[in-house]
Amino acid sequence: MVLLEVIATTLEDALNAESGGADRIELIANRHEGGVTPSMVLVQKVAASIKIPVHVMIRPHSRSFHMLKDDIQKMIA
Repeated sequence: MVLLEVIATTLEDALNAESGGADRIELIANRHEGGVTPSMVLVQKVAASIKIPVHVMIRPHSRSFHMLKDDIQKMIA
């Protein structure tokens, strides 16, 4: 089975993806930087507004994919 996951950066993106047939959403912020964690407000709005699963990118910065101890603590929180 093939699933269609669509990247969304706004509530409108998520709603359009769901109505267009997406199976799930990957919610991110700052797509032009490779994607980072979106705001909790956006996560809550999207999760409350669509029925398909929402996967949230957990990446505190766009400097690299190497995370320092402080970065990991932010990601856990």
